[in-house]
Amino acid sequence: MMGTSRRCSILFLTLALLFPVVRVNRLLKRKPLDYQMLCVCASDIISCSKVGLTNVTLDLPQHTVVLDLSFNSITELYAAWTPKHLNRLQTMLLNNNGLTFLSSEAFVHVKKLRYLDLSYNGLILLDEFIFEPLEHLEVLWLFKNRISQIDRYAFSTMGALQKLYMSHNQISRFPLEVLKERSKEDTFKLLDVSSNKIKVLPVQELQTMRAWIKNGVYFHNNPLTCSCELYNLVASWHLRELNSAFDFAGNHTCGVSGKQHEKILNLNCSEVKILIKKGYLEQTLVLDCDTKHKYMEKTWVLPGNIPVSSANDSAIVDRGNYLHIGPLKVENSGVYTCYATNDSLSDTLHFTVVVHNSSMRGGLEDLKTAYTTLGACVVSVVLILAYLYIPPWCCACCSGGKDDPRDSFHSSTASLPLEHVERGAEAGGFAFGDAAMQKIKDQLEQNGGLNPIGEKDEEWPRVSRKR
Repeated sequence: MMGTSRRCSILFLTLALLFPVVRVNRLLKRKPLDYQMLCVCASDIISCSKVGLTNVTLDLPQHTVVLDLSFNSITELYAAWTPKHLNRLQTMLLNNNGLTFLSSEAFVHVKKLRYLDLSYNGLILLDEFIFEPLEHLEVLWLFKNRISQIDRYAFSTMGALQKLYMSHNQISRFPLEVLKERSKEDTFKLLDVSSNKIKVLPVQELQTMRAWIKNGVYFHNNPLTCSCELYNLVASWHLRELNSAFDFAGNHTCGVSGKQHEKILNLNCSEVKILIKKGYLEQTLVLDCDTKHKYMEKTWVLPGNIPVSSANDSAIVDRGNYLHIGPLKVENSGVYTCYATNDSLSDTLHFTVVVHNSSMRGGLEDLKTAYTTLGACVVSVVLILAYLYIPPWCCACCSGGKDDPRDSFHSSTASLPLEHVERGAEAGGFAFGDAAMQKIKDQLEQNGGLNPIGEKDEEWPRVSRKR
């Protein structure tokens, strides 16, 4: 009895271990469903929406261009969902399925896809190889999932990608690599990471990018940390009326002092003046007509509404996008305007140029002179304060051997000059006469009766007029 029970247990465990393998093999070898009975076919469009599919395996015609598998219960997608290559398939809709797993080979048979909708599912991880075959994909919808981890190379092979929607997920890191890889591509238009869990933006890297890229970067409704750098970013984009900042101005919030919904544009930071350019005489300024749309015809206009011409050698247009002004003169100050237009859009940039009436070298010399003058003033003030508040040194030669500091002061200010004057008068060395001598004596006598701070001092010894 004991042996039979043990054998049954072993058999049960063996079956339990083999069941997942058998299940996977059955999924891989499952007989394809008859799409004509389940789906609606309209020439090259096949719609299998809301038909209760769980694990799809469809033998679709090779001329299929649009495949709609939305609103089913497909939780996993493997390479075997189609047994043949669908080289004409351009659009595939897998939204609202509860997808939690995508095989790295899920899209190996549909390499020509241009539009892929994976929104409203339960995806958590985007690893390196999921989208590797999709070199021609232009638009990818991933919003309303539970994505929290994105491999840095998850989108690296998607050279044709134009729009990437990843809002309403749990992303905590801004995917800057997506923008860097596509900053050289002419077709990139949009990256949406709004309504996630991003706390810090790569502000400096975003500020250096071209306006036509920044125009499509959406990051509102994230728990960002407030800072003046963040304010400068949002304010400058708002001034340029970039869609990502201008259209959602009220949704750009940040957290500060426990408050999580402070509007970024209301932060107490210095005002942003993005299109003011300053220069000095003899310099050269370069104005960049960085429009928010690419492929636009641009025209520059000088102050006074004067168009740029070859006759004006101080303003030269470079490749249509840049205006070189110089060598600068004071009269070059003013408002320069760049008008950009195409068949359906227009953009206008106004640059305020201020030319200082000095050269850069002159400005530095003036600054050095100012610092030198300031230093001399400080030294003078220190010497004056020292003279007023530090008592004079007492020594035998100036005090005449007396200990009283008043005697020392008196002898140095009254007695010695009087004796010197009288000796000079006796020697006949003075050219003044008796009247001048008498005037000097009277002044010294008056000074002798005053203390150093100008008050009458009765005990102060008077100088005798007798010789």
